Amino acid sequence: MDPTEHTDLPEYERSLRMVERRRLATGFAKQIAITTAPFLDRPFADCRVADIGCGYGYTALELAGMCREVVGIEPNAALAAEANALAEEGGARNFTFRVQGIGEFGHGADEGAFDVAVLDNVLEHLDDQPDALERIASCLRPGGVAYILVPNRWWPIEAHYSLPFLAWLPLPLANRYLRWSGRGNDYTDASYAPSYLRMRRLLARRPELEAHFTVPGDVSLAEGGGSRLYAAGVSALRRFPALWAISKAFLVVAVKKPA
Repeated sequence: MDPTEHTDLPEYERSLRMVERRRLATGFAKQIAITTAPFLDRPFADCRVADIGCGYGYTALELAGMCREVVGIEPNAALAAEANALAEEGGARNFTFRVQGIGEFGHGADEGAFDVAVLDNVLEHLDDQPDALERIASCLRPGGVAYILVPNRWWPIEAHYSLPFLAWLPLPLANRYLRWSGRGNDYTDASYAPSYLRMRRLLARRPELEAHFTVPGDVSLAEGGGSRLYAAGVSALRRFPALWAISKAFLVVAVKKPA
């Protein structure tokens, strides 16, 4: 399907929580730069970054102020229009925006063209996740880094609609639950969040990527990062990596190995 045919906002984009992402975008961008820096072989300021599924472009535009160049990829034309307006308003000359699905990205001119690829709360919207990770790997140069943040399917409170156990249900039941709640009608678009074992299997299929489950580089910049509970959770993950299986979300930094 042509990405430009997607002209309606996804249901979860209408919630206050998603609107707040604009206010939080500076912290999100700083988190990406700080967390990937130890894995990069060059300064983040010298990097060419692909922000895949960049939505309104809030984080991508903040990243543009921290690196050499940003390319934003977004398949939804309604979100793309907002991102283009923001880019023009902000005068970011090192920001390029494409109305494009991930299925049209990563090969051809994009192959090996990026130092950093960002997939921030996007993987759970993609039904062909093996292909998505293959394209992420393809777009990176050797030594390049992928930053992947995705909700855990088995976390009790679903990440987009904040409904208990929504992600645990088969899709037909999840759709009925969503309609009953009054928060939406169709859960399909947000229904592909992986479990920990699923995430491990997906990464294992990309041997060219050296993947690391990692905690945020600056805990204070994370949503909820100021709370003692969040800090305790991060500390526990550092000491006991097996706890990733019950983490609220997975943060993976994957380095592309030399050819």
